[in-house]
Amino acid sequence: MKGEAQPGSVPLERPVGLRERKKADLRRRIADAAIGLFRERGYERTTIDEIVRRVDVSQPTFYKYFPSKDAILREYALSGFASLFADPATVSGTIEARMRHYLQRVAQQMTEDRELWYVIAVSNAYNPIRDPELLSSSAAGTRVLEAVMAEGQRLGEFTPAYSAERLASLLEGVMFRVCLEWGARFPDTRPLAEGVDEGFDLFMRAARPAPGDLVVGAASPGARSPGPRTPRRARRR
Repeated sequence: MKGEAQPGSVPLERPVGLRERKKADLRRRIADAAIGLFRERGYERTTIDEIVRRVDVSQPTFYKYFPSKDAILREYALSGFASLFADPATVSGTIEARMRHYLQRVAQQMTEDRELWYVIAVSNAYNPIRDPELLSSSAAGTRVLEAVMAEGQRLGEFTPAYSAERLASLLEGVMFRVCLEWGARFPDTRPLAEGVDEGFDLFMRAARPAPGDLVVGAASPGARSPGPRTPRRARRR
């Protein structure tokens, strides 16, 4: 549909005014042109001159929107899968089935874009340790993942013993390891889709509700939620 981000493009929030929409559209075109060139020529060989020529803008215009090539790579790593997140809501079935469908689409996109994701991994453009705000950014796909986890808890598919935020973090951690092994071709060279499916099975073993699960914070109404390391399984007598 016209105006919507295509898979693999850098998604942007939809602005309200005409002026804001035009600026957002130009920013998106610059970012998409850069990502396209990174795919065609490689990140190191792509220059700012080539990017601005493809979009037909000046270098000052480029720097008005992005301070560097790294900034575009960082933004893509932060929210490059956002265009796929809408799909789990339109796929029929359980939250678990919809999440598995989404993760398989992510695996497909990463496989098709393997070289680009390799550049992201080794360039240090996306580094939450150096830039902690990446973890709390409203643009991060994590926010939508947290909302999906919360919906799964509401429907009784995921344990209420941990917050939706902690469940989302756990899934991201599992998938991060799966992607690391795939990128390093360790311990084998199986397709990323297989590793993602196995990783999701592992996550679901921990995330499914169990008899006696306590809702986070339920033991003491009005009290602050416990930290992530606080056990929330009810003790068996």
